[in-house]
Amino acid sequence: MIYKQRSAPKKLIGQQALLRRLQPNYPEIQTILEQFKRTDSGFSGECDFDKQMIEYIPRYPHAILHDVCLKQDGVYFQMDSILITPSFIIIFEVKNYGGKIIVKSNPTQFIIEYPTGERKVMRNPITELDRKKYFLHEWLKKLNISIPISGIVALAFTNELIIEEPPETKILFTYEIPLYLGKLQIQQEILSNSKIRNVAFEMKKQHQEYNPFPMTQTLNIHRASILPGVICQACKFRGMQWERKKWRCPKCGNAGAGSHLEALLDWNYLIDNKITNQEFRSFANLQDRHVAKRLLRKSQLPLIGAKRTSYYVLNTLREP
Repeated sequence: MIYKQRSAPKKLIGQQALLRRLQPNYPEIQTILEQFKRTDSGFSGECDFDKQMIEYIPRYPHAILHDVCLKQDGVYFQMDSILITPSFIIIFEVKNYGGKIIVKSNPTQFIIEYPTGERKVMRNPITELDRKKYFLHEWLKKLNISIPISGIVALAFTNELIIEEPPETKILFTYEIPLYLGKLQIQQEILSNSKIRNVAFEMKKQHQEYNPFPMTQTLNIHRASILPGVICQACKFRGMQWERKKWRCPKCGNAGAGSHLEALLDWNYLIDNKITNQEFRSFANLQDRHVAKRLLRKSQLPLIGAKRTSYYVLNTLREP
């Protein structure tokens, strides 16, 4: 049973917002674009893993949680996915590498060879798994649980894979994992069905998602580098205008009453989790403060304070 689904990471959402609002000549925009590609590729690989795991239907009690970040001894450790069974726990480290994967031994190295012939040594996912296994073992001690913990490096999609000497940690393509798990035997019931459920709920309860918002502070970007304007969903033109109770795109003619909601979300992701009437007017290129007040209230955002010191809290705002 899946106790925690995966959702798009906030880092990815923030990078997307940055790329649609950064000045085109911003010095670090290429670096941010590369970071976005890596984050997007990683999330795509994890979604492929989730899709493959649908085929895993064991007869014994189990719990699956995707994207769990726990804290132990003041240290955060994030697990791409975790499987809890009556006799063992498996942590999955999902990787989405492009190119040929070469796994060398003594010491273990993961090398990516691109079609151009270029080679790049990647951070060793087995070392990452060993670290997470240790912290999870310590975290479970607080629940008075001692159970074998292993790890699997899950390679999303199909790459050419060369392993010089198989390490102790399993390295499998995601499509191989359901069959591999199906062959594992439950030797001893360490965790009962109710205990598995309790551990899964406790993990979900203690999960702490990384929050990079606002991105301008996280990445030390000046507010002046963020471009204002309501963006048209149809043609992506930035500069919709408020006309006759609707936002209208002067480029393609597309119109909508709620087009400003994405602008509010972008403000939340990039600049601040609260906004004043004046800031909203400036960011959305609105002239009328009464129209701005009506739109903000209609968005059902909590209003804090009164008159000129008032502001709206954006934390409750959801994707339109």
